[in-house]
Amino acid sequence: MSENTDFYFQWHITDVCNNRCKHCYHENYDNARELGIEQLRQIAWAINDALGKWGFAGNASLTGGEPFTRRGDLFQLLEYVEKECPNLSGYDILTNGTLLTDEDMARLKCFAKLRRIQVSLEGSSEDLHDSVRGDGDYAKVVNAIKKLKKNGFSVSVMTTVTKNNKQDIPKLISLLGRLDVDYFALERFMPEGQGEQHKGWVLDALETKEIFEYMTRKAFQITKPCLLLYRTLYCLCGTDETVGAMCSAGVNALTILPDATILPCRRLPIPIGNVLTNGIIDTWYNSDVLWRLRDYSSYKGKCNGCEHFTECRGCRSMAYAATGDYMQEDPQCWK
Repeated sequence: MSENTDFYFQWHITDVCNNRCKHCYHENYDNARELGIEQLRQIAWAINDALGKWGFAGNASLTGGEPFTRRGDLFQLLEYVEKECPNLSGYDILTNGTLLTDEDMARLKCFAKLRRIQVSLEGSSEDLHDSVRGDGDYAKVVNAIKKLKKNGFSVSVMTTVTKNNKQDIPKLISLLGRLDVDYFALERFMPEGQGEQHKGWVLDALETKEIFEYMTRKAFQITKPCLLLYRTLYCLCGTDETVGAMCSAGVNALTILPDATILPCRRLPIPIGNVLTNGIIDTWYNSDVLWRLRDYSSYKGKCNGCEHFTECRGCRSMAYAATGDYMQEDPQCWK
């Protein structure tokens, strides 16, 4: 690994959620896999220790489920990370925003390493958003964004793009600008978990091309929100070196589930280890799945030999969701 490369952890501390979003990649929402606060601290220290041995700082996203269903444990964990984990230089909180209280925001202001808070909006209108996330959710999320901005937080919005909302993205970006949102990112919809019931929502390659090219053009036309383009396939939209990113699975990222199970990526649901049993470093260097992902000759279809391979690799999760083989070509690639 390069000393100049940040390492990223997506850490799910719970499966419990107060929402039942139709596109969700979760399969269940109970607390059966939750660990206690002491074990959460052990995981945080394992992350810090691995980063220290590798010799660079890292970042994390703390999420669920809905992390604020474990409000007490979440705040204890944040306090531990702030005081005891110097190699974990920053973190985000990924939340649906509906459980955030004024007291939560006051407490969150005390955490120096908190970079931003991410919430989700599925469209610019109540009807479009609530059709995915439930009646009344749109108003709660918009209110949360307004309160977060009033309290001085950096706010990111994520949207899962499907056939149902792709035409609404321009209106949504305009809304986010009016709400003073700092960052905006699209995630491709993958038919996993609850979302497996809606396979017809997946964009085809030409639809993906259309929305990705629009996002790339728009990113250079506006300053707020900043449109985040660090995803696979964006490299096909232009020659600017700031556009696009290689799939991070096996390169510089891991996902940790509520029971400490390690995945290559949250949307690539193949267990490769456990933080509390065989550890992060052992998993990183001894996982057959990760080594296969690092073997460029093993890639299939048009990903194999593609001139954009070293800046893309295609989305391994999308390949897996579509074909059951994470080494297959990305079915949404329009090249």
